[in-house]
Amino acid sequence: MEERMKRAGAGRVARLKKLIIGALVILLILPNITGIYLVIKQASIEKRVNNLAAEVADMKLKGFSHVGRLDGAERLAIAEALMEPEEMAGNTAVADLPGENTGAGLLSDEVVWTFSGGGDVSEAAHKVYLTFDDGPSAYTDDILDILDSYGVKATFFVVGKESESDLEAYKRIVEEGHTLGMHSYSHVYSKIYSSEENFTDDLDSITTLLESATGKEPQFYRFPGGSSNSVSALDMHRFISILNDRGVTYFDWNVSSGDASGELLSAEQILLNATSGIENREVSVILMHDSLDKPTTVQALPAIIEKIQKIEGAAILPITSDTEPVRHVE
Repeated sequence: MEERMKRAGAGRVARLKKLIIGALVILLILPNITGIYLVIKQASIEKRVNNLAAEVADMKLKGFSHVGRLDGAERLAIAEALMEPEEMAGNTAVADLPGENTGAGLLSDEVVWTFSGGGDVSEAAHKVYLTFDDGPSAYTDDILDILDSYGVKATFFVVGKESESDLEAYKRIVEEGHTLGMHSYSHVYSKIYSSEENFTDDLDSITTLLESATGKEPQFYRFPGGSSNSVSALDMHRFISILNDRGVTYFDWNVSSGDASGELLSAEQILLNATSGIENREVSVILMHDSLDKPTTVQALPAIIEKIQKIEGAAILPITSDTEPVRHVE
């Protein structure tokens, strides 16, 4: 009897040991299992978010009758919708037009723009700089086509992209006489502005990429969010000093098209924002974006150019070393 009780007690102790060991094993491996589960879950969520973002982008783009290149009829339709009737009556103050001086002529691909004041454009009373951030994109060629049709040069502050089409876009921008500037490589604010070292590494990356693609070292920079951004935890003067040491000139803007907002603005609103008050300023640096989710910027561009060209003494110019910088922070 006593022997049986000892064996039963020993059995209970053995089972208890097994339970304790099993519990310890579970406690040890549970964090790993939980970690693996969370990683899988995060990947699943990220995939869903990306899919939803793509669907939203598709929905936005399907809201427009045309995605891609704008033909003459579409440009005319946009201008007719955005301009006042008297503005469409025809005006040769800033354009030499073939044929009759009509509204349709203003939207023709054969328009050859000339400075309304005559002579050197440096004498223009109103210097206007069209600048496009965040490219290249699927719209870069469309933007370049529109600029070319009006004989207008602009400035592109681009980010780092290395597909074949992106490299060709960098080359085309330079070859067609536009200014190619830097807008960081990654455009990730938290990374770029976290330290001087990270900023420098990012600057090196975009400089090397653009020089390799075009054969020319970029000389101009636009800070992501502008020099007055509220994201950087460090004093922006520390990053400005890095640019100064390299002889790189940075530009902000004093006119915003409004297309940087999360809301997709109409082409009409972008036109109004981009051209407001130009006749009251000697220099207007207009902020626009070259991005797949900004189709109305492309749609508004012909009307923006034409409205500027109608302003007496206005000249649309690319940023050069002679351009007086517009800056939020000196």
